[in-house]
Amino acid sequence: MIGGIMTSRLSLAALIAGGMMVATSSANAADLGGDCCADLEERVATLEATTARKGNRKVSLKIYGQVNQALLIWDDGQDSDAYVVDNDSSASRIGFKGKAKINNDWSAGYRIEIGVYSAESDRVDQGNDDGDGNRLDLRRSEMFIKSKTFGKVTWGLTSTALDGTTKADLSGTHVVARNGGLRYIEDFFIINSATGASTGTRWGKIFDGDTELDRDNVIRYETPTVAGFKVSASWGEDDQWSVAAFYKAKFDQFKIKAAIGYGEEQEDLGDASEHFNGSASIMHTPTGIFVTGSAGEREFKSDGDVETFYQIKAGIQQKWNSLGKTTLYGEYVHGDTDDTGEGDIYGFGVVQKVDAAAMELYAGFRHYEADLDTGVDTEDFITVVTGARIKF
Repeated sequence: MIGGIMTSRLSLAALIAGGMMVATSSANAADLGGDCCADLEERVATLEATTARKGNRKVSLKIYGQVNQALLIWDDGQDSDAYVVDNDSSASRIGFKGKAKINNDWSAGYRIEIGVYSAESDRVDQGNDDGDGNRLDLRRSEMFIKSKTFGKVTWGLTSTALDGTTKADLSGTHVVARNGGLRYIEDFFIINSATGASTGTRWGKIFDGDTELDRDNVIRYETPTVAGFKVSASWGEDDQWSVAAFYKAKFDQFKIKAAIGYGEEQEDLGDASEHFNGSASIMHTPTGIFVTGSAGEREFKSDGDVETFYQIKAGIQQKWNSLGKTTLYGEYVHGDTDDTGEGDIYGFGVVQKVDAAAMELYAGFRHYEADLDTGVDTEDFITVVTGARIKF
């Protein structure tokens, strides 16, 4: 009879038997009065029934996430400091996802993702090194049905079609030099250079970069990828909709990635807006030399005000050491808002992958300049951001 017990159960049985020998009095008290092997089978069955399983044998479960912590060193022309922050270029998070196969063509699945924030880099300012404090935020709660032939439909709190259209980037520098938006000093105040006092205008008003409709309660459809192309469309909330196209391919010694999209948001009269985005990246694979460009525009229908940005990054990516690939980059960003002013960012940095730990080490320097519509002379702003992101 013992020979019929599965190998995994034999291992567990050995552990239980060892425990019974050490604590003989307890074993006697727990004697079920039957055959020893029948007793053992019953104990194993009880343990199996109370053990957490991966999914439910039909739907898989995968836990994933990342932690991204950084040191933000800043100088606004009048004051300087250093904060430990959660880097919102690619914020810390934890997620759960899975899927089930319906047949050879169809599958269904889900995804729940929670942002884990502490001293967010885009919420701190000169007088606040904690941002919005420690908090959790639901980033995604979505379900999908996918067909290899007909494409994928996703619904819930999920990405709109426009999400990611400014982020086509082969450089791997998104963790420190995100396309569009600041993600570091959005809430910091621009300083009047004549008085040394705050102008009352935050840097995020110039470099908003919020031209994407990223995640919302929508229904999104994606076509299958054909010859590197994929098209997506979404609708939700109060007549919010967007369409986008994505492309990714390899040609001989080059890799190319690109995206373009348009969307409208009609949530209310004050916020009704049109969005237009695009980005493209090309890399020469033998040398690792790359160029990435992105741009976006958001026009408010109530007053016609327009927010725009464009960004270019260039550099080189090579495996110069045993840890993993190293990326060196330089960047330029221009932001312009009709109701505030315009500005420029000049930056450079490095990203070092540590393959054995699924980790990236990074450091980035940025110099910010602002030209406000009020005509006030302003101080330049300088940041150095250094930290690490580890994925699991």
